[in-house]
Formats: sequence, C-alpha cells, structure tokens
Amino acid sequence: MTDIPTSLIPANDADRLRALESYQLLDARSEKVLDEVVAATARLFGVSNAMLSIIEKDEVLVKAPYNLPIAVERVPRNQSMCSATILQDDTAVFEDLTKTSAPGVDISLLQQLGLNFYAGHNLRTPDGFNLGSLCLYNGLPRPFASAERELLAQLAGLVMHLLELRRILGAHAEATAVLWEPVYRAVGAQMARLTALVERVSPTGPPTELTPAVAQEAGAIVGVIDQFVTAALKRV
Repeated sequence: MTDIPTSLIPANDADRLRALESYQLLDARSEKVLDEVVAATARLFGVSNAMLSIIEKDEVLVKAPYNLPIAVERVPRNQSMCSATILQDDTAVFEDLTKTSAPGVDISLLQQLGLNFYAGHNLRTPDGFNLGSLCLYNGLPRPFASAERELLAQLAGLVMHLLELRRILGAHAEATAVLWEPVYRAVGAQMARLTALVERVSPTGPPTELTPAVAQEAGAIVGVIDQFVTAALKRV
C-alpha cells in the first residue's frame, strides 16, 4: 500500500477515525437521499462530477458519486484532494489543477481522467471532526466565486446534518420510518426547486459561474431544508 505523506494526516486522526466509526458510513451502497443531494449540487454549480468523500485510515470512500468518469468505490488516501481538504476549515478550491494543487496529493489519476478543477468543503461533526467532504470536479478549469464557496459550505453543512440524523436514527430503528420519510420528502421537493432554479437562470446549459443573486436564492432553499432536518434532529 502506498505510504501516506504525514502532511496529509491531521494531528487528531486517531480520534477522527473513531468518530467516523459511529456514523457507519464505510460502505458504498447507494442511499437515495444522499445521491439526490449530490446530483443537485453538481447541476447547481454546473460541474461534470461530484461526490461525498469519506476519509478512512488508508483510503477514501467514494459515496454518492455523480457522473464520475470511472466506477470506483475507493482510492488511496494520497490520491484524493479531499485528504488535504480535511486539514482546513475553509472551502478548498483549486480552479486549475494544471497550475497548482494540494501539497502531498498525487493528482495523476485526476490528470488521467481529465479533471482540472476541484472544490470541496468538509463534512464536520458537531464535535469538530472532519470526516470527509462534499466535493466538485470539472474537466475544464473554472472560476469559483466567494458566493459559490459560501453556498458549497452551506450544502456540506446540510449533508452533515443528514448524516447526523442518519446516525441517530440508526440507534432508534423504530423511529426511522416515522421521521426519515418526511425528511426525505422535504429534501426531494426542495432539491427540485434547486434544479428548477438552475434551469431558469441557465436554460441553454449548466452555468459556468453562479451569480451572487442565484447563489443567495439557492442558499435560501438549502436553509429551508436544513431547518427541517435540524427540527427532526431535535425530535430524536
């Protein structure tokens, strides 16, 4: 197995991995609600690929992949941009990977796949552990404005709340059907609003960059979903 540069391992990695175990995420089975959130995120930002990355001890689990060029469940930790993303709290953006990338990350696989843009924001637990990221890839380099960074952070926060609800419901199986189904319906309806928003502002194809006004409107929709999920979390 390829050695992982120490620069890609956070000081709290042992505690982070223990926190990760409690979320029971380490399989690549499709979960519809996560798949739809990731797909809507990709369409919203007009990128070719998106996924949730879950950073394990030696590998990175590809969860809820959207339109990835190859079918892959895991990649070595040192080949994932998200391995570097979890080292920081801000949104990580590399607008042109042909010019710069994260130190310590082997981007040869991304180069082979023709992916030259990356943006990712951490999936951060309430205890402060970065489990992975919600990340975007694109073939062509592209700008990523501050409003887009803020919106990606909002979406990553929503995903983390969904994962937290998923973790809690896993311990209360009798509540799952009662609470998860209305959450799923709300997420699906609001994600349809996001898709409609993209189609309205860019009817001829995906946007190359979100305007601040569109990002604000999208953020409001995400906020509605997150309020619903937060309320559900308080009930369990």
